[in-house]
Amino acid sequence: MGLSDISYDIVTALQNKLDAVTVYDQYIEDCQQAGNQQCQQLFEQMKQQDEQQVEQLRSALEQMVQQGQFH
Repeated sequence: MGLSDISYDIVTALQNKLDAVTVYDQYIEDCQQAGNQQCQQLFEQMKQQDEQQVEQLRSALEQMVQQGQFH
């Protein structure tokens, strides 16, 4: 038996956001090396937003597990 659609969606979205957060540091470094502050600020903002969304998804997943809705 596989995961329900919503459980799969939450886990997949969380994984995608976590993957993105891990590569932003490289993008930010690339912008710094190129001397492109605008690009750097864009990726820093995107990283911060994704980190906030990671927390929201983690909380949703935790709540689903606690309520027995993760299956």
